[in-house]
Amino acid sequence: MAKLAQIIEFRDSLGDVMAMRMPAQGEGIIEWGSQLIVREGQVALFFRDGKPMAKFDPGRYVLTTQQIPALTNFISGLVYGKGNTPFRAEVYFVATSLFRDLKWGTPEPVYIPDPVLMQVPVRSHGRFAIRVADASIFVPKLVGTRPRFQSRDIEDYLRSQYLVSALIDGVASLQRSFNELPRFLRELGMGVRAVLAPEFATLGLELVELSVNSISTTEEIQATLNRNVAIVGELAAKSQGARMLRDAGTSYQQVGMTDAMKTMAANPGGGEGGGGGNPMATGMNLGLAMMIPGAMANMMRDPALNPTLNPVGVTTAVGDPVTRLRELKELLDAGVLSLEEYNEKRAVWLDRL
Repeated sequence: MAKLAQIIEFRDSLGDVMAMRMPAQGEGIIEWGSQLIVREGQVALFFRDGKPMAKFDPGRYVLTTQQIPALTNFISGLVYGKGNTPFRAEVYFVATSLFRDLKWGTPEPVYIPDPVLMQVPVRSHGRFAIRVADASIFVPKLVGTRPRFQSRDIEDYLRSQYLVSALIDGVASLQRSFNELPRFLRELGMGVRAVLAPEFATLGLELVELSVNSISTTEEIQATLNRNVAIVGELAAKSQGARMLRDAGTSYQQVGMTDAMKTMAANPGGGEGGGGGNPMATGMNLGLAMMIPGAMANMMRDPALNPTLNPVGVTTAVGDPVTRLRELKELLDAGVLSLEEYNEKRAVWLDRL
């Protein structure tokens, strides 16, 4: 049985020790009149039979029953005699200062919910800070009989046992797609911390800070997401272009006919040698030449494109309703007409059948 010095104290030169046991094994012999020095950022716990019996906050204490009444019950039945007869105890110095810059991360991809892709495999990492809030809970649950307990001894445990699962819950509570998450890292960190705070309290710990520094997916998923973003951008541009053409009183089909007419005018020969030397090109030009007059005639007969055919207050039914309904469906599929506009015009032509 080790005999403790008459001045009992612990100095942490590196600042990474969360708990230190004196003596390292078994109970120690403490003489009456010994001094206990507890520094700022520490508490000292006296244990008997594996249970905390007395707690000392920062300060200097002379271990006598007269000066510290709490020791009277603590040493009851353990004093061998009277006066300065020693008593037996285990002393734990527990750091209550902030342990910052602890790291967490996902060594393997974890799947998180996504409103668009259902589930996305992600990797994430960040930092967190803790402190011991209740030493009488922290020592029995986490330190046990270890003579020295450092912050790195708890880092991996907290990460694997709590942080990864809380990250999934935090992402789900945000209800954001994966592409939006980088803009909400701060909110995600706050959400994960809120989820974990009650669980850390059961260990005698306070989760003071938690940050999510990055969140990323696998290379394959990221390539797919990039392609989807490009496709969505292209469709949005086409939709915008269709709206602009519709506002101008035309469409993609009519613009294509105009471009064909310009091409024919710039290349009347239809072939590399000119003078109709290329039969295929000549045939294509002839086909276009036959199509364009009819298309132009239809355009000129359409009251929507030629207001002079439809004066104010006069309703004119032009064209075959079945053909018009088919054209309206094509315009809807091409994105030129919105569904609301399509339904409105479709109702008009159905009435004319």
